[in-house]
Amino acid sequence: MLESLEATVDLSDKEVVLIDDASSDGTSDYIDTLKERENFRLLNNSENQGFAISNNRAAESASGEILVFINNDLEFSPDWLAPVVTALENEPQAGAVGNVQRNFKSGLVDHAGIYFDLEGLPTHAHKNRANPPRGKIIERNAATAACLAIRKETFAEIGGFDTSYRNGCEDVDLCMKLKSRGYRIYVALDSVIRHHISVSPGRNLHNDNNTKIFRERWSAFAKPFGEQEWAREYFRRYARFWWRINPSLACKALSRLIFPT
Repeated sequence: MLESLEATVDLSDKEVVLIDDASSDGTSDYIDTLKERENFRLLNNSENQGFAISNNRAAESASGEILVFINNDLEFSPDWLAPVVTALENEPQAGAVGNVQRNFKSGLVDHAGIYFDLEGLPTHAHKNRANPPRGKIIERNAATAACLAIRKETFAEIGGFDTSYRNGCEDVDLCMKLKSRGYRIYVALDSVIRHHISVSPGRNLHNDNNTKIFRERWSAFAKPFGEQEWAREYFRRYARFWWRINPSLACKALSRLIFPT
């Protein structure tokens, strides 16, 4: 990730905050080799804290006005950063800006924003499509924080990532807090990265509890988004893999497209 970052971004006027979440695989020793690197700030957790606590700590430590959260399982394409920052600075009421993420193994789009289903639960938009939506910017109701830009002031205003979650839903919860305060979420379509998806050990251990917390807090708020976008997004999601379509859900989606409420 770091080699890719340095190959695609001029870091001379930027700060890189790395936080080691009590790893035991040699990461700590590797991070120690970076101590003398200019503009690098290195943090260590004595115990594994998970995504929310670690990123909140890193954000508080950062000195810049704009935070760009990046996972350690990303590889970057040339010119990926500028479209994200430009959108955050220029788009109306921008609260956070994500980008297009392609599955490293398949090359297909894994994420171009997040949409909601009829229960108010989130799903990656344009997943498994060959190409992202056309254009430079698209507004979505949420985006993943695997790569996400937000102003530090805004991040502090909404209380950062909610530590009730453990390695899941923190980013969608963050977007819901932004939306509930009148901010808007965008995806910069000219920014494309590759993502080694969910390869961290224990990544999915807390999925059920994370979903339970999100459902209790935000499903009622997010259901109207699902009413607007689920039907169309359902067909987009399975366009390449039509044999996986659930006939009952397909009929429901088609009915909603033909007879919108």
